[in-house]
Amino acid sequence: MNPQGQAPTTLFEFPLNERFRTYLRLESLYARWQSLLLDCAAQSHHTALLTLFELFEYAFRYDVKGDLLTDLNRCKQTLERFRDLPGLSEEKLKQSLFRIEDAQRQVEKSPKFGSNLADNEWLFNVKTRMVLAGGVCSFDVPFYYQWLQYTPESRVQDLESWITPMLPMFDALKLLMMMARETCKQMQCVSTDKAYQQPLNGQKFDLMQVQYSSLSAYIPDISANKHVIWLRFALPTYRGQPSRPNADLGVNEIPFDLKLCGLF
Repeated sequence: MNPQGQAPTTLFEFPLNERFRTYLRLESLYARWQSLLLDCAAQSHHTALLTLFELFEYAFRYDVKGDLLTDLNRCKQTLERFRDLPGLSEEKLKQSLFRIEDAQRQVEKSPKFGSNLADNEWLFNVKTRMVLAGGVCSFDVPFYYQWLQYTPESRVQDLESWITPMLPMFDALKLLMMMARETCKQMQCVSTDKAYQQPLNGQKFDLMQVQYSSLSAYIPDISANKHVIWLRFALPTYRGQPSRPNADLGVNEIPFDLKLCGLF
């Protein structure tokens, strides 16, 4: 959201390790699922179910549970080190630690995320048909077509019940991403010849945010190691790409806001 009167901007986020690459993907899928659930149309709920299958598969394939517990513990240790800082609210610290410990307990007692798909024969059969192009027509999967004719309220109830075993994952994920984004090093930068370097000086970060004018036609690309981050702006070269109204072309210096975020 941009303050009134300011030019619109676009925010890009880049993971700086594999765990946060997984977190960003799961966060994106869950946001899509939530949005689709609000629409009463049967086709929106069909797409919501497709998204749910993506969440099942991705969460089951990777050790999300282990990664979440590792990062929750890391976050807890960081907050414990802040306990003696002058001016720190003891009450807010206690609340934050309680939220982290509660998330840890919920994740620990949860089964492996995504494993409930195999236990639901109805869902498993629908997923099997969905991998085929056009494979869920009424004459192919009548039991699924029948489900799409149910009331929106009934479909929502089913969709919410199917995702319930993964809610501890999303709660922990939301908490970690919020804390990582709030704990950041922020800079106003300008690229030189559409490139920029940021030394890390031994610091480790989990996430990088790049925000700049939506009128720019340039796309950011990053590469990084433990010493430095390279950021380059380039024009897309795909044929048939969508038009870019009022695009800012032919510039060498691109001003942007840079945030380096992490749980530390």
